[in-house]
Amino acid sequence: MKKALAFLVFFLLAAQMPAQDIVLLNRIKAANGKIQSFEADVKNTMVKPKTTRTQEGKLYFVKPNEYAALFTNGKYMIVNEKKIKMDIGMFHGTFKLKDGGMMQSLSRIFLYGFQGRTQDLADENGYNLTTHTEDGCHIITATIIKRKLFGIGYKTVVFKYHADSLLLKEIVLYDYSDNQDTYVISNVICDVPIDKETFQF
Repeated sequence: MKKALAFLVFFLLAAQMPAQDIVLLNRIKAANGKIQSFEADVKNTMVKPKTTRTQEGKLYFVKPNEYAALFTNGKYMIVNEKKIKMDIGMFHGTFKLKDGGMMQSLSRIFLYGFQGRTQDLADENGYNLTTHTEDGCHIITATIIKRKLFGIGYKTVVFKYHADSLLLKEIVLYDYSDNQDTYVISNVICDVPIDKETFQF
């Protein structure tokens, strides 16, 4: 039943999107789907009404579903198949990734971004997608269709992919209080061996 509903949502949203947008989403998904692993530099900037905080570190990803952002100040976000461990922003601790749970939704924003699976993210979380190209980037904006209960989660997620390589450059998250959380990815090295211990906790 859930698969049938997800297919119906995808069909209805796809019917509203211009054909060139669907082609672009498929190209981005195909390009990123070929990548088995990568390591990169990551810069995270959190902007709130009265504060701005920046931290830098390394980002690691191994297909299909393990990644880690490890910052030089000791903060981190580590995801493996079943759990997420975080000490960043408002999240502190180890959480199980349950179907439909908030932490799984959060982890998949990054995972699906790395994999170029923005349409899958939209289907699972009720986002409407729009695309445009600007400053050498394809920009995909995912906007929540229905506000979540208690305003927990992100109302808008913006993905920026390089126009030439189609690889991910930036993820920007906006919560319901209009706080902005930006992750800029640079110096990406694809298909390199990465120690699996990186994702263990």
